[in-house]
Amino acid sequence: MSMKFNIVIRNDKQSENVSKELNDLLLHNSFTRDEVNPDFVFCVGGDGTFLKAVHLYKTKLKRISFIGIHTGSLGYFADFGREHLNELISDIIEQNIITRKYRLVEAHVTQAERTRKFYAVNEVKVENVHHTLVLDVYLNGRLLENYRGNGVLVCSQLGSTGYNKSIGGSLIRRNLELLQYTKIAPISNSVYRPLINSLILSDKDELVFKGHNAFTYFGYDSLTKKLKDVPFAISVKLSKKKVTIVHSKKRHYTNIIREAFLK
Repeated sequence: MSMKFNIVIRNDKQSENVSKELNDLLLHNSFTRDEVNPDFVFCVGGDGTFLKAVHLYKTKLKRISFIGIHTGSLGYFADFGREHLNELISDIIEQNIITRKYRLVEAHVTQAERTRKFYAVNEVKVENVHHTLVLDVYLNGRLLENYRGNGVLVCSQLGSTGYNKSIGGSLIRRNLELLQYTKIAPISNSVYRPLINSLILSDKDELVFKGHNAFTYFGYDSLTKKLKDVPFAISVKLSKKKVTIVHSKKRHYTNIIREAFLK
């Protein structure tokens, strides 16, 4: 039985060219293109393309392995370039690839007695750009703090290098199953004293944010939902649902950090 694949592409000429070359190589090596039930999803572009692909196949993650092919600057999720395509395909055929499973962030948003479930690879966030966001924050059922500011973010270890890092959060090595709770422009003065530092949480911890603010938005990776103007509760934890990523044997984690932030 041939292996099935699909390709998710960033909308630019270089990515389209790499995608065509990849598609021809895979078909030449007896792979079958299947957009509905692929075994492998190749993400040609950058990290945004990778996240788009995962959300596209979020109901079928158990059977799919995702492979990032970067076009342009190196991506955090994209271990492979155009020059690696032949070797990569040979390794897949010979079952000589390195894969790792990562738990997603899971959020339950409750409003007016209706609960919706969302998943994210990188992070979930609650933001309000019109008014000060006021939240009661609970950790494992106990009140942690009363928050005021622009928003809050909870990321996985994979998401620690993204938005989380830009607002002062810490980097978490990607083989650690952890969550991180980080504030977005918190109000801190003699009256309001939030926990300024980001908080690292275990895979068994759960955060709950309760509030009631107009113009509040809930984000999960690059996707956003505007919340209704009624009280809300948002619980966040690490999910049992996992995404499988194919990694390069030659691109070590230390090199990724250096390439992304130190060169």
